[in-house]
Amino acid sequence: MKVSGEIFRNKSFLYFWMSSMLTAMGDSIFMITLMWLLVQISGSPVVVGTYILVVTLTKFSFVLFGGVVVDRFSVKKLLIGSAIGRGSILLLLFAVIAAGDPNLFFFYAAGVIFGLIDAVSEPAAITFRTRLVPEKHYTQSMSLLMMAGQAASVVGPLLGAMLYAIYDAKMAFLLNGFAFFAAAGLFLFISVKEERSVEESSSFFAGIKEGFAFFVGSPVLATMAAFAFFANAAVGAVMVSLPFLMKDLNYGIQGYGWAHTSLAIGSVVAAILFSLFVIHRPKPYMTLLTCFLQGASILLIGFFSEDLALLLFFLALVGFLEAAVNVIAPSVNHALIPPKLFGRVIGIMVIIMGISEPIAAGTAGLLIEKIGADGIFVWGGSMEMLVAVIVFSFPFIRHFKSNEERS
Repeated sequence: MKVSGEIFRNKSFLYFWMSSMLTAMGDSIFMITLMWLLVQISGSPVVVGTYILVVTLTKFSFVLFGGVVVDRFSVKKLLIGSAIGRGSILLLLFAVIAAGDPNLFFFYAAGVIFGLIDAVSEPAAITFRTRLVPEKHYTQSMSLLMMAGQAASVVGPLLGAMLYAIYDAKMAFLLNGFAFFAAAGLFLFISVKEERSVEESSSFFAGIKEGFAFFVGSPVLATMAAFAFFANAAVGAVMVSLPFLMKDLNYGIQGYGWAHTSLAIGSVVAAILFSLFVIHRPKPYMTLLTCFLQGASILLIGFFSEDLALLLFFLALVGFLEAAVNVIAPSVNHALIPPKLFGRVIGIMVIIMGISEPIAAGTAGLLIEKIGADGIFVWGGSMEMLVAVIVFSFPFIRHFKSNEERS
C-alpha cells in the first residue's frame, strides 16, 4: 500500500469520474424532488413506497439481461444511451408537470423505465471502470467514484430542495435533465478499448447460463457474494433501526441528523484515504477483517448507545469501514472475472448482494418492537462478525492468490 497520483494522469478515467459525479448528482436531485412531489400530489405513503418498489423490482428483474447486454454491445455507447435516456425522461416529466395536473400512472411508467435503464447502466458502469484503469488502480478508482457519490448525496438533496422551494418540481427536473445530457457528452472525450464477448447468434438465456456457470464454478467469488448478502443485511437492518434508536434515547431529530453526519464523515475520510493510496493486491481477508471490525462497531453501538459522543464515534467508524469495504471487496471480485463475462457475472452479483437489504429492512421493522432498536444493533453486529469468521475459516479464502501472484 503506497501513495500514488498516477491515476490522475488517466484523462479518460477523469472524464468518466466527472460524468459519474453528474449522474450521481442527477439521481440524488431526482429522488428528493420526485418523492416530495408524490407526497404533495397523493398525500399517501403507499404511493411513495410502491413507486420505490416498482423501480427496485424492475431493476432486479432485468439486471441479468442487462449483464448480457453489457457483454454484447459497446459499453461506452450503453452508458451514453442510459444518460440520454434518463435526461429525456426528466425533460418529459418537466413538460408533463408544466402542462398541468399529472396522472400518477405516468410516474409509475417513468419508474419502470428508470428501473430498466438501471438494470443496464449499473453493470455497464462497473464494467467500464475496469476497462479504463489497470487492476492496480481498482481500489483508487473505486474511492474516487465513491467520493463523487458522497459529494452528490450531500449536495444533491440540498440543491434539489432549494430548486423545488424556489421554482417547484418542474425546474428541478429541467436542470436535472440537462445534467444527464452533459454527463453523456463527457463520454465523447473518453478513449477505451471495447470488448464484445457474446456471439450475436447466441440467445440472452445462453449468455446468462454461461455467466452462472462461471460464478458457481468460482468458489472465492460465490463465497464472497454470499458473505456480502449477510453483511449487507446487517447494515440494512441497523440503518432502519437508527431513527428508532435515536427516538428511544430522546436524542430527537437533531441527534438523528448528527448520526447521519457522523456516518457521512467516516465515509468521506475513508474515500479520501483510499483515493491517495494504491493497494496492489487486495485480498478477501481484507474484506472480512474490515467487515468484522464494522460488525464490532455496530455491536458496541447497541451496548453504549446512551453515551451520545461514543454513539457518534462508532457511527463514524461504521461509515469509514463501510466505505473501505465498498473499495476493497469490488476490487477483489472484479479482478477474478474475465472481461468477456464481466457484465453477466456482475449482474448476478448485484442481485445476490443487493436483495438482502430490503429483506433485512422489513425484518428489522417487525423485530424492533420485540427486541428494541438497540437489540437490532447487537444482533446485526454479531451476525456480521460471525459470518466473517466462518468465511475466513475456508482455506481457499485464507490462502487466496491473485492472478498476478499465481503467474
